[in-house]
Amino acid sequence: MATSLRISIPQPCAQPWAAMTPTTDGRHCAACATEVVDFTRMSDAEIMTYLARQSGRPVCALARVPQLVAAPASRWRRWALAGLALLGWQPITFCTTKPPQELPAQATAASATNPDASQSQQIIIRGRVLDGDTKTAVAQVNIFLNGTQYGTVTDEQGQFELMMSPSWAPIAGGTVELRFVGNPFDFVEKILSVNTRSTPQPEPLVVRMESVPNRGQVMGKIRMPEPPVTPPRQ
Repeated sequence: MATSLRISIPQPCAQPWAAMTPTTDGRHCAACATEVVDFTRMSDAEIMTYLARQSGRPVCALARVPQLVAAPASRWRRWALAGLALLGWQPITFCTTKPPQELPAQATAASATNPDASQSQQIIIRGRVLDGDTKTAVAQVNIFLNGTQYGTVTDEQGQFELMMSPSWAPIAGGTVELRFVGNPFDFVEKILSVNTRSTPQPEPLVVRMESVPNRGQVMGKIRMPEPPVTPPRQ
């Protein structure tokens, strides 16, 4: 019975792959004084054979995300909060951010001078987020407002909507800066500015996320699953 590959990289490394010296099995990392094995060009069987030859010695590798144990969203969040680095080999700030919070009550409240203000007097920003390469919708992109922790998240169709009072302090200046943060394995953070002073309800935005270099790859020390322990006889 075939055994699927079950490896993980708990702490991805941000050292630049392109700056490393090529070796027979991958590249040599001067910062860590170790060889980084290129698993992206190996099959699952070849990877397992290679690891078996190491007899338990630590292995640092470059791997594609599909080669790793699937991680649920909660684990991805923990990696992000721990300072996960992109495989663009550039340190990023959005990996340490929490998901956006819903807008506070004062953000959507009618103006104190005009409590009967209708929706037409609100600032409304709508749009859709697309994969710049495939042109498909991107769900679960975090969108932050003007450097605050507030914002929204795209739905399954990549769509989003923000409805705000013009008097809300963070946007009272007439400019709304939107920071788009997608899956760090796939996309580069994107920032857009919207002038809401002249156009409180702009046309729907179409936001195209750019891919990170070496999209879908992760580098770091390999961790194999712990072998089963023989149950006690008594």
